[in-house]
Amino acid sequence: MSDVVAVEGRGQLSVRAQALQHIVETVALEVPGVHRVEGGLAGVRTGSPHASVRVRGTSARVSVEVACRWPAPVTRVAADVRARVLERASELSGVRLGSVDVTVKLVGIDDRRAS
Repeated sequence: MSDVVAVEGRGQLSVRAQALQHIVETVALEVPGVHRVEGGLAGVRTGSPHASVRVRGTSARVSVEVACRWPAPVTRVAADVRARVLERASELSGVRLGSVDVTVKLVGIDDRRAS
């Protein structure tokens, strides 16, 4: 007798919002120009990238804030983050992302460009 379970009997993938948030933040860091900024205040995480996720069924809405060093091509970084998150986070989580809103904040100066 086989231990293989028919596809119909395997159940469903359930991705919690917190897991998807972690995936989105990790994927955002893969984009060139995005920097991790550590932060926290009395147990509240304030660093970057930081994502907010609303999951409904098999789809989700995502807002993500990322940090770049001045001078950065902010428009391009935002577009790249949006595209990367839409592609990779959906692929990794199995959740369809209906929208991805990106906010870019500038932090510090890129020492490689400063003269």
